[in-house]
Amino acid sequence: MKNSTLVFLCGIMLITSGCMWAPTLTTNRSESYAIESIKDDAQKESTLEPQITTPGIYRLEAPKAKNSFVVYVPQDYTPERAPDFAPTESGQVGMFHWPVIFCYHGVGGSATTWPFQQITHGEGFIIVGMNYATEVYSHGLGRERIGPEQAFFAEALSIVSSQLNINPKMVFMGGYSQGGYSTTILGEQLLDQLAGLIILGASRSYVDRYPPPAKQIQGKPIFIGVGENDERKPQVKETVQIYKDWGADVTFEEWPGTRHGDEPKETKLLDWLLANGPLKDIESKLTTARQAEKAGKLGEAFTLYHQVSELSQNYGTCIEATEAAEKLTQQAEKQLAEAEAVGQESYIEADKLLTQIAKVYAGSVFEERARQQKKTLLNAKADALEAKAVAAEKAMDYKKALQLYEPEIRRIYFESHEGPILMAKI
Repeated sequence: MKNSTLVFLCGIMLITSGCMWAPTLTTNRSESYAIESIKDDAQKESTLEPQITTPGIYRLEAPKAKNSFVVYVPQDYTPERAPDFAPTESGQVGMFHWPVIFCYHGVGGSATTWPFQQITHGEGFIIVGMNYATEVYSHGLGRERIGPEQAFFAEALSIVSSQLNINPKMVFMGGYSQGGYSTTILGEQLLDQLAGLIILGASRSYVDRYPPPAKQIQGKPIFIGVGENDERKPQVKETVQIYKDWGADVTFEEWPGTRHGDEPKETKLLDWLLANGPLKDIESKLTTARQAEKAGKLGEAFTLYHQVSELSQNYGTCIEATEAAEKLTQQAEKQLAEAEAVGQESYIEADKLLTQIAKVYAGSVFEERARQQKKTLLNAKADALEAKAVAAEKAMDYKKALQLYEPEIRRIYFESHEGPILMAKI
């Protein structure tokens, strides 16, 4: 802008200054697969306490426990996506957070993500493959020797939480064979911290002795699976009944034609994990979205619908959420387009429309788009004023210029709520 034009517009400002997801389980026939699964992923591992930011397998150290563990970050992981719908202190819908499975290996194995990485198809769940804190587990891990394992679990959970966006209310624990036995001992000591237990090819270590606190076992989700021809099946079925008698929410699955270590052809474990993890209480979340939409809080409703839709492409409630999000998207796009058309004729009317859109769609991408559209519209108006001011200056008709543009500058500067932008433009 030329100096003479700047003087002219500053003069005007002085004049106006008073107006201020039934999956297939891919396993090997023996637990040796648990050992090999880590070897197979050796090239993907980081070994020196890496900063976990991308999908893959990482080996981490737990300094206090003087031990290591592995972390599998699913291929669809992003820090922004998660499944927790709780509002933040500001009232906005919270971010999603990722569920976690702590996996314990069998006798002779080492930290592994098997079989849970395979069951989840490498998506949707962070998996922590644990070593044991001491060697006593293979000789009968007992309640009186559980302290080191509890401390190692707590340290590993703290390390993972510091680097990944996890949901502390969706932490599962499980394992196969010895890993399942260990889960019944360690997991029962941590029921208040776990969303559920997964016991595969194993029974409860203490059978019916030393029951966990009644308040903690009541309603606790527990998945138990065993092969039809597994020699441990009688003890496993006894464990199922014991947990049911204690009030746990037990899901039992028998794999036809399989022995201990054989590959089950199908399992419903992934459905169970989803139902007790990301999809838990999903109906209530969808109800919250509907209520927000009915109350005219379309930004909150859209964000909730969109988050629910990302959890699954096949789950009925998620499909419904996808359709609702698409409907609100079309509605918002139409309103933004109408505001743009109005802006060709009247800045003030378009500004009012965009302000209302930003308010109604607060907390969503459409609020940001409405605000950006307001800025674009304001800048275009300022450019037009500048061009007319230059023309009036050249014609030396300052009185007429003041009469024409003083009211317009007042409205733009004081009614648009974008005063700082206009001042920067001038």
